[in-house]
Amino acid sequence: MKLLMDGRVLEGGSSGVRDVASGLLQGLRSLQQQGRVDVTVATVGTTHAESDVQLPSRFFMHAWLPLTALRGRFDRIVVPRQTIPVLSPVQSVPVFHDVGFIDEPTLYRDAAKITATTRYASRARRALAVSAYTADRMAQLGLNDRVTPLPIEAVHDIEWRPERHDPYLLCIAAQEPHKNLPKLVDAWGTLDDLDARLIICGRPGNDSDALDRARSRLRRPASVEIASGLSAAAYAALLAGAHGYVQPSLYEGLCIPAMDMAAAGVPMVVGNHSNLGARFSGAPDGQAIDATDVDVLAAALRALLTDERFRQESMSYNRENVHMTDWLRVGEIFLEAIV
Repeated sequence: MKLLMDGRVLEGGSSGVRDVASGLLQGLRSLQQQGRVDVTVATVGTTHAESDVQLPSRFFMHAWLPLTALRGRFDRIVVPRQTIPVLSPVQSVPVFHDVGFIDEPTLYRDAAKITATTRYASRARRALAVSAYTADRMAQLGLNDRVTPLPIEAVHDIEWRPERHDPYLLCIAAQEPHKNLPKLVDAWGTLDDLDARLIICGRPGNDSDALDRARSRLRRPASVEIASGLSAAAYAALLAGAHGYVQPSLYEGLCIPAMDMAAAGVPMVVGNHSNLGARFSGAPDGQAIDATDVDVLAAALRALLTDERFRQESMSYNRENVHMTDWLRVGEIFLEAIV
C-alpha cells in the first residue's frame, strides 16, 4: 500500500499533534523497512529529515496533496490531524486528537474553524483517534462510529530525579479554559503552610488573564511560577525535577504530559474528566478527582506534597499501568485500520 502523508506538522513547533505524527511516522517507517508499506512524506520546506517531496504552501491541503496522490498512484492520503482535503480522488485518513470543542463547547473559544474541519473530517470512511476515549466520544456524539483508537501512551522517556531541596508541583498546560488553571491556583492558595512551589508551564491563551488574576489573589504570588517558551533541555529538566505532577483539566483527548510523567513513576493528581478520568479510573483514591471542586483539589495537592503513603501508591500504579508507546504496534494497527 502506498501512503502519502501530510508532514507539515512535523515542521512546526513542539505540540502533542506533532508528537503523535512523529511517532506514527516512526512506526510506518519501520513497516516500510519490512516491505509492508510505502510511505512518502510531503512537506513545504526542504530541511526536515523526513521530507520526501515538497509542495507549495498555498492550497497544500485541498489541491496539491490530492493532486500529488492522484499522479503518484497513492492508495491513501494520511493526515495526522483532524482535517482532510475537501475533495480528493484518493481516500483520505484523518487522525482525531480531541473533540472537546464539540463535546463541551463552553470550555473553548475561537473554535469555529476547527469545529467545522472536524465535522467534515469525521465523514471519512476510515479514521483513527489518539485514544479509546476520543473514539468512543465521537461515536456517542454521532460524528463517526468507525474510528479506530491507537494504543498511544507515553511519548517522551523521562528520567525522574525529583528536586529534594526545592520541591515543586508541575502542571504542563496551555492557558486555555478547559485546562482549569485558575481553579488550580485558587486551590494552591489554601496551602500557604507548605514550603513548596507550583510551576505551570504552557503557552499563553484565552485564560491567561484569568490565570493572572487568580495568581494576584494569592498571599504568596511568588509561590506560583508561570513558564513558557523553554528550550528542550530546560523543559526536560523541569519535568525530571518535579516532586509531583498535577493535571486538573476538564477535557483532554489524550494528554501526553500526564502519560509521560506516569510512565516515569511520578506521583500525580488528575481531573477525573474525559480521557484522564478513563485512563486513571483504577488509580489510588485521591489521584483522579473532581477538579471543579477547589476544596477537593486542594486536599489532593496537599496529599501529593505530604502524604508519603499516597505518593508511593500513585508511583506504583503509574509505573505498572502506563508505559512507553510501542510505535511499531501503532503503525501496524494504523495500517490494519485503513486497508
